[in-house]
Amino acid sequence: MDNHQQKISHLKALFHLATADGELSKSELVYIMNVAERLGINREEILNFDGSEPALVLPDLQHTHYAIFHRLAIVIMIDNVASESEKRYCFNLGVKMGLHPNAVGEIIEHVVTEGPMKANPTAILAIFRKYMS
Repeated sequence: MDNHQQKISHLKALFHLATADGELSKSELVYIMNVAERLGINREEILNFDGSEPALVLPDLQHTHYAIFHRLAIVIMIDNVASESEKRYCFNLGVKMGLHPNAVGEIIEHVVTEGPMKANPTAILAIFRKYMS
């Protein structure tokens, strides 16, 4: 991601998605904190997030959206529970990001079926490629 605002937007989306079912599990919080660390964002900024709907601030390059969505989809199953509210919110985020709805739905189902650790970048990119025109 190119700038601080995009990183914060992504982390807020992860946080909002993780809490879409009304809960924030320890594994979800650890995952979000690990993503924040990789992005170079201070943990204190994450702990101050409120539950409000985040504004999506995305990088200009479409291919970076695939990696962003991959992390969003993983948070659905990081606690081994895929609630309908999390899946629905993740789907809507993917569509708002301009991603193909069929790819978004298939990726969510792939993550739910295979689990977050088997939903590797190669598998996710292969699904996106099926829907590229």
